[in-house]
Amino acid sequence: MVQTEDQYVFIHEALLEAVMAGYTEIPCRSLHHHIQQLMQTEPGENITSMELEFKKLSTLTAEPQQRFVSANLPVNKFKNRLVNILPYESTRVCLQPLRGEEGTDYINASYIDGYRYRNAYVATQGPLNETVEDFWRMLWEHNSTIIVMLTKQREMGREKCAQYWPSDRSARYQCFVVDPLAEYNMPQYLLREFKVTDARDGSSRTVRQFQFTDWPEQGVPKSGEAFIDFIGQVHKTKEQFGQEGPITVHCSAGVGRTGVFITLSIVLERMQYEGVVDVFQSVRALRTQRPAMVQTEDQYQFCYRAALEYLSSFDTPYPE
Repeated sequence: MVQTEDQYVFIHEALLEAVMAGYTEIPCRSLHHHIQQLMQTEPGENITSMELEFKKLSTLTAEPQQRFVSANLPVNKFKNRLVNILPYESTRVCLQPLRGEEGTDYINASYIDGYRYRNAYVATQGPLNETVEDFWRMLWEHNSTIIVMLTKQREMGREKCAQYWPSDRSARYQCFVVDPLAEYNMPQYLLREFKVTDARDGSSRTVRQFQFTDWPEQGVPKSGEAFIDFIGQVHKTKEQFGQEGPITVHCSAGVGRTGVFITLSIVLERMQYEGVVDVFQSVRALRTQRPAMVQTEDQYQFCYRAALEYLSSFDTPYPE
């Protein structure tokens, strides 16, 4: 029992982290009151409990630099949209290397666990022009047939994401031919459908891209309701078409809005199954798999607010 010094140190660190984090699980029936308390200013300080809770996340999830091994290789650095948002080596999505080409197993993407399943999501940056082919290779190799896009291509005069899909005619990305099939214009999002064919053997599958268009260029959506509906549509489509692979989620850097989408997916599902909410531990768990998930205090607060809106959508009192 506890064979090595490393294991012994791990137990100490886990206990210390638990003490520092405190008990953050809230019964659904207490969520409204809990949020009111979090919005109160701390006695003698000009800071709310919500801000303090969000800041505490950074102290618990600081990661050593050596965790980003592949991301920092000279051959891979140009594939990262931001120099400070890199995937941990332990959770990065690996591509099948191309023969004789160094670094071709790398993409700035991380596996993220869901509420019930391991590796339920891939969190990734918005593709760069240089990484579009890698993006399609990742979708195919990891059997991901649903993409969630949480940014526009340009925001505030800057490119946030390359157009990695064809608009009106088929396009080829390395071995993959992508044919646009349909585009549906919904009030808060666009749904695009593509047929993707592997030119090597002729096999094909349908990929669906949900682009949420209602996120303002600064801040967070005013209402959580539309975003909750959007999350529901994505997951309903996943269940309907029964694909085994992960849902690929991206914004620009793949941590802020992407973190909000995955956090709320987990939080809402847990509310349904267990009747409890734990935004803090949900975000903390995400940050052990990809750095800076849920990037700002605004986004963190939005997760709480959206959970409360979800709760109030039930006609009957929430089960105790």
